[in-house]
Amino acid sequence: MISRSETETGGIFDLVLGLPVHPLIVHAVVVLVPLAALAAIAMAVKPSISRKYGLVIIGIAVIGQISSFIAKSSGEALEERMGVELERHAELGELAPITSLPLLGLIVLLYRIDKSGFLKNLRTAVAIVVTAAAIFAAGYIAITGHSGAEAVWSWVKDL
Repeated sequence: MISRSETETGGIFDLVLGLPVHPLIVHAVVVLVPLAALAAIAMAVKPSISRKYGLVIIGIAVIGQISSFIAKSSGEALEERMGVELERHAELGELAPITSLPLLGLIVLLYRIDKSGFLKNLRTAVAIVVTAAAIFAAGYIAITGHSGAEAVWSWVKDL
């Protein structure tokens, strides 16, 4: 139940067509960030994937990153609108965009190394860091999403 009137606004990230933005946008985050992470690991393992699909992977990572910032802002708006505090999920969500941002930068760096030979002697080290960042980002997003799903859907187990 929404505690404030539909005409009140919580900003651009509050409602779209009368629906809260947060449950709509989080699906993009929980799909695109792990997808970008898996693709980044593939880039790290096989440079030809980086050269051939690097721009597509960067695009996925950019959209995932933008979505994570929107999810954070829309989550704050939803929390305010509902007057409910979801402490664990809110705390995790606060850091979610920051945890996936390094992955985006590292994907761009690895693509640049593989495409142009820039810093070629550091490729192995960058590939290792990309892999670690990918595992961390995907894991953190999964944990954050799971905490939100538990907060929303935990009542189902009591049926």
